[in-house]
Amino acid sequence: MPPTLGALMRTPRLRLNLLTGQENLDRRVEWVAVSELEDPTPYLAGGELLLTTGVRWATGVPDLRDYTRRLAERRVTALGFAVGVVLERTPEPLREAAAEFGLTLLEVARETPFIAIGKEVSRLLAKEEYEGLSRAFAAQRDLTRAALTGEAAIVDRLARELGAWVLLLSADGAARHAAPAGASP
Repeated sequence: MPPTLGALMRTPRLRLNLLTGQENLDRRVEWVAVSELEDPTPYLAGGELLLTTGVRWATGVPDLRDYTRRLAERRVTALGFAVGVVLERTPEPLREAAAEFGLTLLEVARETPFIAIGKEVSRLLAKEEYEGLSRAFAAQRDLTRAALTGEAAIVDRLARELGAWVLLLSADGAARHAAPAGASP
């Protein structure tokens, strides 16, 4: 499962400042994308943390309400705006639009390279994948051990691993073993 926005926010070295969307910190960050396009949505799949410096806004701020609406409709997890590159502050119309459309808006400190954010998301994704593989190998090992003991041990172990009821049925549909025991009726 991808890392959450909250996990990124709890990474002090990234120096991310939450401007809107406190209620969205449990949203998953599938990937990090960087774009200075007026409309990056054709190139997004949804679930991204989109980062921008607003460099194209130097000659005039576009319709930030429409920009933000499109990002929210595309289900972008959050927008990160780098301050101190083009603009010293996150534009107030961007804050207002993000709040209106329920888009989480982060302010990225000038000292935080976008690549650092991408690497952290990549690290968290790799950690999650490693933990999932470790759990799968441990479950496989435990099921193999249970198989040496017999079919009841396999059913019991499988129920624990899945956190669910497991029934071993005979060819005629009668319960031969159930985990938990009360599951057979």
